Amino acid sequence: MKNGKVYMYYGKGRGKTTLAIGQGLRAIGEGHTVVMIQFLDYNKNKEYTSLKKLEPAFRAFRFEKERDGITKEDEKEIKNEIFTAVNFAKKIFETGESDMVILDGVLDAVSMGFIADEELLALIKKGDQADIIITGTEKCEKTAEYADNIYCINIEK
Repeated sequence: MKNGKVYMYYGKGRGKTTLAIGQGLRAIGEGHTVVMIQFLDYNKNKEYTSLKKLEPAFRAFRFEKERDGITKEDEKEIKNEIFTAVNFAKKIFETGESDMVILDGVLDAVSMGFIADEELLALIKKGDQADIIITGTEKCEKTAEYADNIYCINIEK
């Protein structure tokens, strides 16, 4: 039985990761634990460095190497990095060691063809006891059907 909620933050606007982190901060303020796994985040964002200061209540993980972009030569390595991140998320869900799991940028891994929408849906179903936040640019339809809340973040001006 599903106890946790699934939140999807997607769109071309900025702030999806920041919004997810804000939800995580609220959760640790309520005594919960948070794990954030970053997929395909090559922006070298400053949030990751700051989050390290919140451990152990808020743990952040990256499995990719820093790149200036994605080349054809990088694709196999990226697929392996994403495979590692997905397996790590499965472990977190199976052990139930976190109350909230943020899969930051995972929707981009789907839209770029590194993992299938069905695989993402199967992954988040494994974490049905935790609140799960998934972010990215494009909405995944099968996963969206399962989500409890969907937020579209776009640029107006």
